[in-house]
Amino acid sequence: MRLRSHDPSWILTLLAVSGALAVTVILTGARLLVPSEQAVIPSSAWAWTHEGVAIEPLTAEGPFQAGDIVVAMNGVPLETWAADAFRLPWSAAATAPETAPDRHDQIQFEVRRNGTLVSLEAPRLTLSADRAGSAPIGLVVFGVGVLLLALVLVMRRPRATALRLLLVAAAANMADIVAWELDLQPSDLAVRTPYLVAFAAAAIFNLIFWAAIAHILAIYPVRSRLAARSRIAIPALYATPIVALFAGLVVARLEGGTMLDWIGRWAAIQGLVASAMLVVIIAATIAGYRRTREPRRRQVRWIALALGLAAAATLGLLTVPIVLNGHPLVPRNTVDLLVLPVPIALALAVIRDRLFQVDLLARSRGRIVAAREEERRRLRRDLHDGLGPTLAAIGLKLDLAREQAAAASSGLAPLLDEVRSDVRSVITDVRRLARELRPPTLDSLGLVGAIRQQASALGGGAGPSIAVEVDEPLPPLPAATEVAAYRIATEAMANVVRHAEASSCIVRLAVDRDGLVVEVTDDGRGVDRDAPAGVGLRSIDERAAEVGGEVDLVARPGGGTVVRARLPLTDNDRHERATKDSRRTASAS
Repeated sequence: MRLRSHDPSWILTLLAVSGALAVTVILTGARLLVPSEQAVIPSSAWAWTHEGVAIEPLTAEGPFQAGDIVVAMNGVPLETWAADAFRLPWSAAATAPETAPDRHDQIQFEVRRNGTLVSLEAPRLTLSADRAGSAPIGLVVFGVGVLLLALVLVMRRPRATALRLLLVAAAANMADIVAWELDLQPSDLAVRTPYLVAFAAAAIFNLIFWAAIAHILAIYPVRSRLAARSRIAIPALYATPIVALFAGLVVARLEGGTMLDWIGRWAAIQGLVASAMLVVIIAATIAGYRRTREPRRRQVRWIALALGLAAAATLGLLTVPIVLNGHPLVPRNTVDLLVLPVPIALALAVIRDRLFQVDLLARSRGRIVAAREEERRRLRRDLHDGLGPTLAAIGLKLDLAREQAAAASSGLAPLLDEVRSDVRSVITDVRRLARELRPPTLDSLGLVGAIRQQASALGGGAGPSIAVEVDEPLPPLPAATEVAAYRIATEAMANVVRHAEASSCIVRLAVDRDGLVVEVTDDGRGVDRDAPAGVGLRSIDERAAEVGGEVDLVARPGGGTVVRARLPLTDNDRHERATKDSRRTASAS
């Protein structure tokens, strides 16, 4: 696997995955190594009040009972411990250091049991078999398996954005699962370990998981229009839920109440933000499926079903009930089992589609097409500038020889006429070959000029008016991209003239961070997306696929159709083009 140090997307990927794995290791290590009172604050029933917090015992042999409410530890109210635990910096000493429990001491708890205040001592045990709480081994193993699968896929195809996002989603989901299953313990508020910070960070990684899934849906299998045109759309997808979470916590703190009341509102705020993300997931799933045309729609249909089921189940069984009632309708384990297949489904779909063997063939074909078009451009230039003038000069010499032969009254004139006819035939064939190798208007007028000439020829009269718009001057383009853009634009304009019954058509050319965008918009009768693609649309798809691009067919809300082709244009392409031109110039000089 080769990484590029200057690639910001890889840096962000590594940071996100490293952070999620660090949270997972901290949570697991703390529970295995730090002594525990064998009682947890269950995340599924986040029961915090101004007096204390409800706990559940991990073992029947311990001093705690189900329903106990911890109100104090070592004689200090739980409110004081909580206020001190969330005072920056977290590494500071406790408010009452003489009461802070030692890592191996017993803790004196005061609990409210059936309305009565009870004092009890809880030994803090190390390396207990129950340290991992009630976490199902199968769920954790499955989560680890998904993470390893994503890692293997990324190592094989490190440049595949969808696989990078899959790795981020798997790592973030793993951190969230571990935090939810291990839960908090009352002593986490008193003993200074990184566990409390890691537990809070896991809530952020829960949002990153859903944001990564939404990001995949925005670019796979067909890139959404918003993601393609807006540079802030994807960053906003990640930043908005995190900012909303912190804003909700700030608002909840300003509402007043004790620190325990504030902590008790966390679950509802997290559930509200997560619910909004799930609505985005459902909407993105529907939009992604609708903008995908056959036959690729068949490949992603089961992904849409898996995503829709997981998002709807999480929304209806987990996040919305937490917001409304403070606890989910079913155990979190059940919902996790519905969510975990989502990364598996995405991984299998990406493998099936084109990011492995199919993608290797597509990339190889793209390189072949690019080399072919570059060679055609060179051959046309050589034929036009080299062989053509040479043959023309031979023809002139033959004309001169014929005149001299005629003046000498020799019998060479008929023979020279025959040779002259042969030379003219060869010149005609050379010109025809040059035109077939590459549209000559691309070399004489450039891409924009050639498309405008074709628009002028197709538009006007009884047909639609066709305008060509360019946001800014286009950079030098690879020959394959230039030819593909020209063919796609002319074919799309021809389709508008023949079938759209439109009054106007606009061709837009632009270059964004992903490549050259060719967009043909009309105000005609639209196109039936479920109908089989015609010869023109298949030709457009094939032209784009040859150079590794993609085509999206979008119905305009007010009527009409948008054909949007995105053709790759990388720095490597520009560098190779500049290198070839410089070598050609040097050889000519």
